Amino acid sequence: MDSPTSPVDALPPISKLKALVGVLLALACSLSAESILGPLVDNSEPPFTSAGRMALTFLTIYTLHRFALASFSRYTPKLKDLVTMIFILIGSLGLVWIGRIIALAGTQYLETEGYNIALGPEAFEFAIPYASGALLLQAVLGLHFGLFYAVALSIIMGVYTPGFLTEVPYVLSTCLMACLSLSRFRSRSAYIRAGLNIALVSLPFALCSVILHGAQEPSDLLLPLCSAVFGGILCTFVAAGVTPIIEAGGGYVTDMRLLEMATLDHPLLKELSIQAPGTWNHSMVMGMMVESAADAVGANAVLARVGAYFHDIGKMKKPLYFVENQAGAENRHDKLSCSMSALIIRSHVKDGIELAKAHKLPQAITDMIPQHHGTSLIEFFYQKAKKEAEESSEEAPPVDKSLYSYPGPKPQTKEAGILMLADGIEAAARTIKEPTPDRIQGMVQKMINKVFSSGQLTECDLTLQDLHLIAKSFVRVLTSIYHQRIAYHEPAEKGAAAPEQKKLERSSEESEAKGEKSEESSEKKVPHLTAVMNDSKTAPAQEDSTSKSDSEEASEEEEKKKDEENLKRLGI
Repeated sequence: MDSPTSPVDALPPISKLKALVGVLLALACSLSAESILGPLVDNSEPPFTSAGRMALTFLTIYTLHRFALASFSRYTPKLKDLVTMIFILIGSLGLVWIGRIIALAGTQYLETEGYNIALGPEAFEFAIPYASGALLLQAVLGLHFGLFYAVALSIIMGVYTPGFLTEVPYVLSTCLMACLSLSRFRSRSAYIRAGLNIALVSLPFALCSVILHGAQEPSDLLLPLCSAVFGGILCTFVAAGVTPIIEAGGGYVTDMRLLEMATLDHPLLKELSIQAPGTWNHSMVMGMMVESAADAVGANAVLARVGAYFHDIGKMKKPLYFVENQAGAENRHDKLSCSMSALIIRSHVKDGIELAKAHKLPQAITDMIPQHHGTSLIEFFYQKAKKEAEESSEEAPPVDKSLYSYPGPKPQTKEAGILMLADGIEAAARTIKEPTPDRIQGMVQKMINKVFSSGQLTECDLTLQDLHLIAKSFVRVLTSIYHQRIAYHEPAEKGAAAPEQKKLERSSEESEAKGEKSEESSEKKVPHLTAVMNDSKTAPAQEDSTSKSDSEEASEEEEKKKDEENLKRLGI
């Protein structure tokens, strides 16, 4: 018979490093809570002693950490994240300690002045900014870290304030509302909206506390309600003031900072628009594509859009060696060997990383510069080099594939994977002669299948369902950009063009009348030449029609050849 499994064995598997992180987090929470809030607890009243409170806090936080690891795919705290979480938690507990000291002092002062406070110090509890830590973690690390903080802090408050019936649900509700209010963090005003939402959630709890304490005077209701409104506003000021400090100290990038970078006044984007206007236009269109796709799959749309703006900044060093910046000029690669052309194209990744570091772009943006190419092959020059090696009379060594491949790494995030797909698809869309919705859809599907089958998306979290949603988003954006326009035959300035048009019509009518008269007189004089004239008129017309059809076919063949060459360059 199989041996019975213990409760510990029934828990989900976890690596030693993640287990150590959980132990450190739980230990830091229990020690900080006991050292900060322990002296405020009346030890003469059970149920908890100092050791019991610490043990209960430790076990609860550790179990919560393991549950979050098993349930939330995005809850993967690194050592830096662990330090940030502990720092925010200790700061929040410090605010609670300060708030309770002020509450006790305020209650004593009002009682000495003759005011009867029915709720006692609890009336001031609603002014403590419990949810400020949830706002910070939501803005810096994301929703899952904010949820972890909300549950952890509410448990700690329940352990260290056993006499307040509304404490645990109040702290949990306000922290959850803070996380939800910043789920789409797009501007500084999001903090203000979050503070108002926290205040709205706090008001019912303040009313419930008054009812539970049996307060009957209307004046007993005023102080808790004012404290609830003040607490929501205070959360806004604390979070907005501390966020830049955490960004600078931990190297984090929030959506607010990304939006500041997304303005076209950024020095790198200005220089890109001047040095490489074709690349700049390509990046702007990609920004629309990746933002729509990221929204569809639940990725960070702002990070994806800003990454699209900066992903090709390295092309500023040698802009004329990239086809989007040539604008009808000669192709400089025609005078270079295939290996040299591939080296120049690959170098824009290294140049882009250097420019990003010089301008102190966030690491999340810098990482997208090499990842949006992954380890893909510069197929056009690779195939050209193979063909030249086969056609050469001398025995040439085999073409080294590594010389024609990007160094990588492959995309590590959803945003980088979407960026890789959009890069090739946007360039391929420009080669479609008549970009109908069906042709765009076929091209998008073909490119996504090609990237997927090449294994470039194996290290990011994109699923097949995500790829389907991304394809739909790309088709919708590209169809709206490259839709067919209606041809207007009338001139824009009708009044100015009408007199000239009438003069041309009159002159053509007069010439036709003169031609008819001359033909009639010639037929009367020389009737036997009529048949010859008719034959001579039809013959050149036939020759012209045949020559026109030949020229049209030749031009169509040339266009097809150009399209095929462009597609080969893109690796389709």
